[in-house]
Amino acid sequence: MFPALQRFFEAAGCRTQTDLAKFLDISQSSISDAKRREVIPAEWLLKLLRNRGVNPDWILTGEGVHYLRSAEPGESAFPAERVIEIRPPEQCSAQELINELVRRALGERMGCETS
Repeated sequence: MFPALQRFFEAAGCRTQTDLAKFLDISQSSISDAKRREVIPAEWLLKLLRNRGVNPDWILTGEGVHYLRSAEPGESAFPAERVIEIRPPEQCSAQELINELVRRALGERMGCETS
């Protein structure tokens, strides 16, 4: 398993792909597919940020603080009215994409505009 997915499992508190699929409310085959492709979909990072306050940058790189804010039991760390599909312009850097995830989770405007 690639390191970012290992960190994701750890942060979500899941031991198996089945557990993670339940946490994310997706099929177990989606977990297998992400593992095979070595990619963590942005929607997963956003859900982990909202539900557990986990820093997406730490998940992806292993660097920085693990949590941006801790969630109280039973409530989302970053409440949101709706999930917005993330489709940033190709010219955005990885850091700008992470900033965009955080911006959308917090409902604030930061740098990188989306189309």
